[in-house]
Amino acid sequence: MSAKSRRKGAVGEREFLSFLEGHLPSFCFQRNYDQAALGGSDLIGLPNISLEIKRYKVGNVHRREWWHQSCDNAEKESLIPMLAYRFDRSDWQTVVPLQWMAKEIVDNPREMIACMPASYWIEEVKKRL
Repeated sequence: MSAKSRRKGAVGEREFLSFLEGHLPSFCFQRNYDQAALGGSDLIGLPNISLEIKRYKVGNVHRREWWHQSCDNAEKESLIPMLAYRFDRSDWQTVVPLQWMAKEIVDNPREMIACMPASYWIEEVKKRL
């Protein structure tokens, strides 16, 4: 991965971290600096959720491998996967297991997913806290 890609990823993580802090001020979020070497969530601080953050120049929908990476990381930590992504000049979007949206136990997050704007997702998170 190039230095430019790593830098853009870090900027995306900080940007989404600010989004979370603005909507959930009672929580303490931080970037996971070990994730590059050890894997795991990009951001830490949301109970039971593994946050994977992606920032890309062009596109209109998440890439399948991003979701699988999110699921792999969450599985290692026994957490529920959540992917947040944003393309240049676009709003943040999220991907979560459909079972999470239905308030069911998430047992296979890879199969059925729900995609939504991050503004909608944050309202769902607030309902569960």
